[in-house]
Amino acid sequence: MLHRLCLLVTTLALISASEPPAQVPVPQPKPGEGQSATPSEKPSEETPQTPAEAPKPAPKPEPPEEQKPAPKPQASEEQKPASKPQASEEQKQEGEKAPAERGSGDAGKEGESKDGSERQKPGDEAAKPDEKPPEPVKPEDPAALQACLGALKEIGAEFRQLEPIRDAEQGCGIEAPVELTVVLPGIKLEPAGTMRCETALALSRWTKEMMLPSAALALPERKVTAIANASTYICRNRNSAENGKISEHAKGNAVDISTISFDKGEPLVMKPRGEDGTPEGAFQRTITAAACLFFRTVLSPGSDATHQDHLHLDVLQRKGGYLYCR
Repeated sequence: MLHRLCLLVTTLALISASEPPAQVPVPQPKPGEGQSATPSEKPSEETPQTPAEAPKPAPKPEPPEEQKPAPKPQASEEQKPASKPQASEEQKQEGEKAPAERGSGDAGKEGESKDGSERQKPGDEAAKPDEKPPEPVKPEDPAALQACLGALKEIGAEFRQLEPIRDAEQGCGIEAPVELTVVLPGIKLEPAGTMRCETALALSRWTKEMMLPSAALALPERKVTAIANASTYICRNRNSAENGKISEHAKGNAVDISTISFDKGEPLVMKPRGEDGTPEGAFQRTITAAACLFFRTVLSPGSDATHQDHLHLDVLQRKGGYLYCR
């Protein structure tokens, strides 16, 4: 019995001795070195994970902090957006997109100051010489004028001399105008037209020497009685454009014809007749082609967009006696 009691006592002693080691791991400092955790086992399991995760987020927030200031200097040093408005100024000054797409900002600035200022000024000056230096009204040579007036009377034209015309717009006017009412005996100009004597004489000669013989061949039963004057003297640019060279009408050198009337039948309307196989078509083509023997410019109906319904004739002098016939 005593032996059994001794065994029990020893076992109890062993059990009691085994309890303290169960309490000893509780105060283990190792799991709690990074953070004091009340639970012994859970923090010990979490701490190895948190330190592994903690260092990773720690450097991650640091680079964004370094990157945030990095864009700030970029935003402050951004000069490209500043060059874009400069390019828009170039487009406003020059009206082109190419300068904005060309070189760098500094080069663009120099290009703006040079191209914008120097190109516009010569551009304006170049436009002014085209508009402003229209040749002043040329004086008529007295001997040539008297010879022209005498020839115009001799051919049977009716006209009256007018006072010099000097319109306010530069370049317009006629020094010795005439108002032509009858081209040839029995052939009126309707309405009467104001022009230079040289223009009136060319019209009368063309009518006598080419129109009447052609009409006698193409339309033998009809006689020419009138020529419709669509335009003679008027102060304007060519084709009535806002800019450009001044028209020969503004110098009294031109006359436009819209129809030719006869004593019988309908008037011959000036229109494109290149494919017209009728006697009227042949008549119009004949007198149009022959007009270049009397005038220096002939624009027949259909020759261009602005000459579809009339025949343009003028006595513009060109170098070398060059004739323009269409």
